[in-house]
Amino acid sequence: MNKGQISVKLEQNNTYFTIEAEEEYEWFAIRFTYEKEKSWGRLHLFDSEKHIRFCFLDGGNERLIVVHNQPELTSSIAVPGPIMTGTWMLEVSNEEGRTFEAEWEFGCGTLPDEYVSAQIQGEREYWNSGKLNAGFIMENYDWAKIWQAGSRWYKGDFHTHTVLSDGKMTQLMNREQALKQGMDFFVATDHNVMSTSWAKGDALVIPGVEVTAGDGHWNALGLRKWIDWRATSPDGGLTTQQGMDRLMKEAAELGAICSINHPMLTPWAWLYGETQLEGVHSMEIWNDPTFSPNNVATEKALQLWTASWNEGYRITGIGGSDSHMLPTESYDDSPIPSLIGDPATYVWCDDLSADAVLEGVRNGHVYVSRGPVIDASIQAGGNTYRFGCDLSAAFSQEQGEIASHEVTCTLSVASDVNARVTLIHNGIAESVRDVSITATGEVPEVLEWNIALEEGTYNWYRFDIRDEAGTLLAFTNPVYYGSKKPQITTYNELLASANLT
Repeated sequence: MNKGQISVKLEQNNTYFTIEAEEEYEWFAIRFTYEKEKSWGRLHLFDSEKHIRFCFLDGGNERLIVVHNQPELTSSIAVPGPIMTGTWMLEVSNEEGRTFEAEWEFGCGTLPDEYVSAQIQGEREYWNSGKLNAGFIMENYDWAKIWQAGSRWYKGDFHTHTVLSDGKMTQLMNREQALKQGMDFFVATDHNVMSTSWAKGDALVIPGVEVTAGDGHWNALGLRKWIDWRATSPDGGLTTQQGMDRLMKEAAELGAICSINHPMLTPWAWLYGETQLEGVHSMEIWNDPTFSPNNVATEKALQLWTASWNEGYRITGIGGSDSHMLPTESYDDSPIPSLIGDPATYVWCDDLSADAVLEGVRNGHVYVSRGPVIDASIQAGGNTYRFGCDLSAAFSQEQGEIASHEVTCTLSVASDVNARVTLIHNGIAESVRDVSITATGEVPEVLEWNIALEEGTYNWYRFDIRDEAGTLLAFTNPVYYGSKKPQITTYNELLASANLT
């Protein structure tokens, strides 16, 4: 038989079902139902060679998945390739006692209309060719492709969602809305699912995933291969400290950036207290400003990030809209919609490519903004630097005993509101400049700071921009001089250092 079905009340949180493929087929289709809408149930399908063929999270998305030997007929969260004979395994994860039903079919030839999803219609990019027959590997994605030429700040978003997990925007809608927001790129970070294809468009889309658990969320930015985050993995995956440590290590080894999301936002704050700070590459300081609890959470995240730099860590601060809504929707207490690209994270790249964006984040060449457009020229030792740079090398060739080194920071800010620009030195507001900006926001205000760096010390400087009421408008990543050996190693110790316990 090439068809099958199940209807069960789950007796435990994780249940396994075998599916027999009696011969080689061209496609496999499965439909399933839960007794609850948006149940957050998870499905993982493994073929007879134990390669994962799809991940699914029930966040309100289509409960149909097709695995086909042709990429263009394969669901966005499934791996194309051969449908080989043998025993396949379906892992169903949901709350004990809930009802789960599924029916599936193997077939050859034309895919029946009932299995053709609207999600994969239109022109698409295929990140997985299906030729390797080895699960989620983005071997067809061109990380070096130049989408735009030229050295400048490129505008993007590092935290986005679609209908493939619990968002309301399709892949194409995200890409179209990004362009409306004047964005150049964004990272695809659906909850615990990876995409193998994406609707074509003009904005650069970078593969990623939001590893999502009850005790915290983090983004694997630029993930090139599936990592086993399942609770049923030997170390507990995303449900244990050991599992999370392993996942971050594997993601980093695969070239991804590990970024903790909304670390201080209850009830989604980061609670994996033994996380090693040396494995955290970046931190989402600013999450969806239209969600009112983030007003406090963002200020606490700034405080936490400041403490990390004071300890000697060089964690890059980024932003993420975390938008789940349609552009016409907003939170009940927000006068404006929750949109992709709010806040925007700007990354300095010589050319726009996925590789360049990720490298820019690693180097801290980043600022985050809800409006002000910033540029900076940081002059030291006859050289020009950008946010995120180590200024130590600027003076490494100087001879003799010199009491101080002079650094000139020239900052230009274009904004449509009056603003206050504050130079933050080792976490302390050192100087504030009131700036009156023209109504159009097109004419930048140019400010200059002269900073004397002391030989043999560790110092860092960043800029925060706020409106006249003190509301955050933008922040830059630090430039720094010297180094400091951290005296703490874990996230819990960082919370204590920041007085946030």
